[in-house]
Amino acid sequence: MSVSIKKAALAGLTAVTLAASLCAPASAHDGAAVGAGIAAGILGGAMLGAAAANADRGPVYYDDGPTCWMERRPIYDEDGEFVGRRRVRVCR
Repeated sequence: MSVSIKKAALAGLTAVTLAASLCAPASAHDGAAVGAGIAAGILGGAMLGAAAANADRGPVYYDDGPTCWMERRPIYDEDGEFVGRRRVRVCR
């Protein structure tokens, strides 16, 4: 089983972020540190979003579309008599 470096780094960053948020006790008198917490949350979210957006999406396959060519087909009148040929486009 192979784990890419991006996935391992993302898992490590998530674990560190979760551990840091659980270790620091919240206190009401640290009102000045709210801006730093918001900035850290925005920065962490941007980093996680960038890592998720750059994930490998796998190969993409395209269909070549129909194969077409021109053929000459016989033309018959109402009596079943051959009157000539017509070029017709035939697609597979």
